[in-house]
Amino acid sequence: MLNATLSVPSGPLPAQRVDVFVPQESADRPLVVCFHGGWWHAGGHADLRALCLILAEHGWPCATVGMRHLAVAGGNTSDTGRNGTDLTDDAAAGMAKAVEEARLLGWNGNGIVTLGSGSGSLTALVLAHRSGKETKAGVPVRATIACGLTPSLDHHDGWAQALTKTIDQFAGSQRHALSPIHLKPEHYPPVLILHGDADVDVPAKLAQRFHQRLVEAGEPSQIAILAGVAHHFLEHPLQPAGRAAVEHLLPFLQGLVAPPVQSAEEWFVGHGAGSAERQLG
Repeated sequence: MLNATLSVPSGPLPAQRVDVFVPQESADRPLVVCFHGGWWHAGGHADLRALCLILAEHGWPCATVGMRHLAVAGGNTSDTGRNGTDLTDDAAAGMAKAVEEARLLGWNGNGIVTLGSGSGSLTALVLAHRSGKETKAGVPVRATIACGLTPSLDHHDGWAQALTKTIDQFAGSQRHALSPIHLKPEHYPPVLILHGDADVDVPAKLAQRFHQRLVEAGEPSQIAILAGVAHHFLEHPLQPAGRAAVEHLLPFLQGLVAPPVQSAEEWFVGHGAGSAERQLG
């Protein structure tokens, strides 16, 4: 049996909404809280609803959180934020609301997994990094999953040129405070990174660099490079790229409740969107 609630307000504005799904038989598992992409100018909580339904089908309580967009010239400024700090605050409030709603639906777990798609991966990582402190959700973040990883807001890191203005607006005066690669690696929980090698928005080398930073600091990190996959793939979990991502998500989540025995070499793997799998060194 699946208990669910859709489009619950997490703030006063239309974009601030959450969906929550709690399978009755797995109500004590960590709650997977998902953050959408869209480069902070598009997207909404419903974008990851299909993914949440698949996760719930496999027994994972989950939620998808919506945030305001950045302001654009001539746009409706009543439903926009000034910069990334505003949007991250929205995400934190949405995560807290998701926990509250999940409790009402019968969730009795004591941990969160943050999961982000595209630019939402930055949000997922920043909120996970804060989990060592008191969070609005009042529940510790036990792991984080970054898909189509956005690890940095620095100009020199190989972003698509068209994104520069958006990145600067999001960064505001907090460029490094909102850049996962600049945050202290020891404050992250275990991380899973999924990134496409055909991503033209964010080069896969950035995901690999972030992974390496965590590994060199002795922190648990796994990375899978998906062959032939572009920037967004979680939004369509039934398509080949989305299915390949889910094939990595489910074992990682299962490892949080029943950790598998792994050698050091198994932390760094690559997986194609089809059946072929390749090892990266």
